[in-house]
Amino acid sequence: MGMPAAKQHILIVEDRADVRLSLRFLLNNHGYEVFEAESPAVASELLHSHRIDLILLDMNFEFDTTSGEEGLAFLRAQQKTSSPPILAMTAWSSVSLAVEAMQLGAKDFFAKPWDNHAVVMMMKKHLALAQIDHQKAISKQSESAQFGKSETSSNNISKSILWHSPQMQKLKAQLERVAKTDATIFLRGENGTGKSCIAEYVHTHSARTGEFVSVNMGAIPESLFESELFGHKKGAFTDAKQDRAGRFELANNGTLFLDEVATMGANQQAKLLRVLESKQFERVGDTLTQQASCRIIAASNADFEAMLESGEFRTDLYFRLNTIELTIPPLNARPDDIVVLAKHFIELHAKQYQLTPLPLSKLAEQALLDYSWPGNVRELSHMMARAVLMAEGDCIDAQDLEFKTLNNSSKNTSSENDIPLMTLEDAEKKLLKMALSQTHSNVEQAGELLGISKSAIYRRLEKFGLSTK
Repeated sequence: MGMPAAKQHILIVEDRADVRLSLRFLLNNHGYEVFEAESPAVASELLHSHRIDLILLDMNFEFDTTSGEEGLAFLRAQQKTSSPPILAMTAWSSVSLAVEAMQLGAKDFFAKPWDNHAVVMMMKKHLALAQIDHQKAISKQSESAQFGKSETSSNNISKSILWHSPQMQKLKAQLERVAKTDATIFLRGENGTGKSCIAEYVHTHSARTGEFVSVNMGAIPESLFESELFGHKKGAFTDAKQDRAGRFELANNGTLFLDEVATMGANQQAKLLRVLESKQFERVGDTLTQQASCRIIAASNADFEAMLESGEFRTDLYFRLNTIELTIPPLNARPDDIVVLAKHFIELHAKQYQLTPLPLSKLAEQALLDYSWPGNVRELSHMMARAVLMAEGDCIDAQDLEFKTLNNSSKNTSSENDIPLMTLEDAEKKLLKMALSQTHSNVEQAGELLGISKSAIYRRLEKFGLSTK
């Protein structure tokens, strides 16, 4: 994958200076900035004073002690914080300790003595996964951190639209018909179905020569609503240090996408309605009236029928926004798209992380089809990104897929804070594979590393369907 573009910070928590030095040399040679702590207490102080992207944690800090209690206590404490990913360092004989570390939140583990290449690849994988989780958390908070600037494809890999299923082919035909008009469009659909992507598709296939401007209405504080949408003049209010164009002005002769319109309060609804009716607006603090010459596309996942009935949303505004209403079907309603999209995202993410794209096993395909997809296409994209990085075999199997909710899938759910649990069997299988790799498939030596007999190794090989070839 090459050296990281910006230095990532790795914290080594290890009481032995020689081990810290070996790891420091290894990580420095791969372009990482290294911090060292000889104890969990020092590590906690460093975490408060420095940005740390990943932690390498030894489990034992007392001479002649193998309980790992200090390392486990550190993991328990990190469960209560937004900790960076932690990789545990264990001895080959510490199978139960490795399992307990994983159950307390360690993302992975490696044994001493370690393989340099394997450790670096493990780190790169979990650093990339942490970045995916970070981007996902940001997208949950707001589709745009700056009140909805349109996302670029480099930041939103799931923007690609595939028109595979009959439902999506029908939607595509509808979009291409309405794109040629100036009609206001109202997009309905669950979170993660790609409403912003669909809106941009309409803009791209229209005759509009201006920009596509996206606004997340739910992210705009009420006090800044007029300034964000209509702009302001310098000195119009305390923080108005200079003239500023609003979204309507930026979208001149283009398309203005109003996402999450159901989140607007009564005052905001009235102000937006006035502009839609008159097709005119003024910057805050200005007397010059400007023409609103942009096409409006609105979107929401709310139950508008209930909101209209309760008076929570204005009927007149709803009809202004709803000249043409189109519904984007959820992913679970178009099963023909699931595997096709999954393969598409595997290709995209493998290219992004400079990896060889792996095929999906039949079991993985069935698991994808059995899942209910509450997060829709966005969730599928994130899942494939994780699978591309986590898969260890020559294909992506069902065990490489991390499902987030309990449903008819046979996959275990994650806890609320996304700490992946590892069963004793999973850890046993992982250690067995590591031991065989370390000993070049020498069963007797692998048994010595793991502290079990040769016959026990063969029993486990049969149990897990593994081969020494």
